[in-house]
Amino acid sequence: MYFLLDEALDINKTVEENLNIAQRWLETAYNWAAAFLPKLIAALVIFLIGWWLTKFICRLAERAMTRAKVDKTVVTFLNSILNAALKVLVILCVLSTVGFDMTTLIATVSAATVTIGLALKDSLSNVASGTLIIINKKFKVGDYIETEGLKGTVVKINMMYTTLCTYNNREIQIPNSRLTSNNIINYFVREKRRVDLIIPIAYSEDVEEARKVIMDLLYGSDLVLQGENNRVYVDKLNESSVDLSVWIWCNSEDYWLVYYSMQENIKNALDKNGIKIPFNQLDVHIVEDKTKESSK
Repeated sequence: MYFLLDEALDINKTVEENLNIAQRWLETAYNWAAAFLPKLIAALVIFLIGWWLTKFICRLAERAMTRAKVDKTVVTFLNSILNAALKVLVILCVLSTVGFDMTTLIATVSAATVTIGLALKDSLSNVASGTLIIINKKFKVGDYIETEGLKGTVVKINMMYTTLCTYNNREIQIPNSRLTSNNIINYFVREKRRVDLIIPIAYSEDVEEARKVIMDLLYGSDLVLQGENNRVYVDKLNESSVDLSVWIWCNSEDYWLVYYSMQENIKNALDKNGIKIPFNQLDVHIVEDKTKESSK
């Protein structure tokens, strides 16, 4: 009987201890929530408002620069930097509101920046290269460039990458550091460009006649700049043809239209004048041995 009573007292004591522990835990959680929850809510509000303000300020800055007729290349680059800087500022404000010591945080960030900089040296190189592209104006948004075998129209230059759009509407993202360390061909930086065509004619055809037909076609085209050095000359004596090199000067924006339309127009003009454009062929000549015939 006394054994059961002692056991009941031990169970009651254990329950009371567990209840005391749970009560202390709940009191601690309540005190923590009462102290931290307002900060957490304030930090969340600051984050949402700050993120919205970041987008609003970036749009406002972009409109202001566009109205001021700032080059679109500079607009996209500065806008990307402003966007990143404002987001970092918002994050620092959120951490400060939650309770992080800003002095310690800034010291930690400064120390970590060196390590991160070494780890992200390629990314930092892209940022520096993007700045050089903007300053040196090697190319700008809207230019058609070629580098490392990649061709496209520049549609965006941001902190890390330059985005090209190809003629079949594909996007190419190239790290800025590669654009400053490699050769770049800028096709449309000049107002005028020369279209180079190779037109083969048969060996039996008159070169002067073919030249006259092509030049008459160039003189009659509104897309061809008449005051420039448009010409037709023999470029190469090929195996099956005489290759004529045709120089056609035009405005840069008309380059592809002239390039494709002139090939078709020249082909039709040569056909109309009976001038043949040959295909690859091999002529075999059989020579009879007359000495054998005479011996017979």
